[in-house]
Amino acid sequence: MARQQLARKRGAPVKAYGEGGGLEAGGSLIGDFNAGADKLATLEFTDSSTQEIKGGNGVIFAGGVGALFFNKGSHRLETLLTIGLKYSTMQPTTNADLSFVRVPVELLGFYRNEALHFRVGGGAASYFGSSLSGSGAASGLHVAFKPALAGIVEADFVSGGFSLGLRYTRLTLTPSGSNISVAANSLGVGLSYFYHFGAK
Repeated sequence: MARQQLARKRGAPVKAYGEGGGLEAGGSLIGDFNAGADKLATLEFTDSSTQEIKGGNGVIFAGGVGALFFNKGSHRLETLLTIGLKYSTMQPTTNADLSFVRVPVELLGFYRNEALHFRVGGGAASYFGSSLSGSGAASGLHVAFKPALAGIVEADFVSGGFSLGLRYTRLTLTPSGSNISVAANSLGVGLSYFYHFGAK
């Protein structure tokens, strides 16, 4: 019986995320926890319990744009520019409320390894419009802070446009009209998605 050699059909090679470089856009959700942050205020409740308000806590909602460089191989450079809103509040009560608001603008750079699914890097953030204010029974509490600079280091697991990881932020806040500074350092857990415009 005659033998025939058949060529096996091969599929197209899998493209790495952002292959070819280019722009990306997306958003992130970050939960920050105090990491050596100073106490800003102590709230006293009618049941004799207390709550300390510290400078690091908060949830960040952010959006922005980025760019990927070096399209050959799995070693990449990634940069991100985002603007966000960081918010925290107090325990629920019937007669008072409190809002601690900060607006961070971040510029970050990462070494990104597609084969090992991680990125590591850091950068700087500018904090604008930071204020701590109360209402109701806490209406006497209002503190505005001067603009401040922060340093960030971050390490993430990455898969395509998704990332999940840890970050540390070192930040010092100074109330307006004062020379007394307070630490607002935090350790955060973040989840983000950025769409790469060159993806197919």
